[in-house]
Amino acid sequence: MEENKVKEMNVNVVNDTGFADPSPVLTLIFATLCFSFWANTMGLLGEGAVLGIGVLQLAVFVSYTVGGVILLRKGIGFGGNTFMIFATVFGGVGGLTHVSMTIADAKGVAFCYQLCGIAFMAAGVFLLAMVPALLHKGTVCDVLMFLFGGLGVLGYGLTGTGIAPAGLNYPSAWCLLVDGVVGFYTVIAGMNGFLGFGKMPLGGPILKERS
Repeated sequence: MEENKVKEMNVNVVNDTGFADPSPVLTLIFATLCFSFWANTMGLLGEGAVLGIGVLQLAVFVSYTVGGVILLRKGIGFGGNTFMIFATVFGGVGGLTHVSMTIADAKGVAFCYQLCGIAFMAAGVFLLAMVPALLHKGTVCDVLMFLFGGLGVLGYGLTGTGIAPAGLNYPSAWCLLVDGVVGFYTVIAGMNGFLGFGKMPLGGPILKERS
């Protein structure tokens, strides 16, 4: 009798680490960086903007890293790895590069920006490479964020390495502005979802799976 009861039990194992989903705040960080790069490229910021952006990138490095670790601990491999890449490239590499190049320029020390450009190119290719899968598995907002983010970051990487002319930074900046707007929308939608108000649509998968 007891054996039959055991067989009928439906046991669900949930990987609950006690952490809530930090995706909204991590996305807000990315959107803020997108707005900053756009504003700097458009000439809307004052003198020392590159140093300021570098400090901003270093400031968010910790949040990116902690948030990425939380997602990985929760078993969310895609989001966790994505934000850990952001922490490395945009927070660590980008931040240290922009701060160091400003100091080096003031001291008259040679500094090669191309290495940062390579890192940005790699991050851009990564974002674009995820788009085909997101067309099937992600929301419309996911696709737009990875598409415009990938184009923008790749563009900055190409100019940073010297492969493309500096003029490419302008369309890249507008791509990041669009990316930032979409990202900010998903942040608000996510926070509303935490409150039980799921009225802001993110869009379903663009391409349906074939049966």
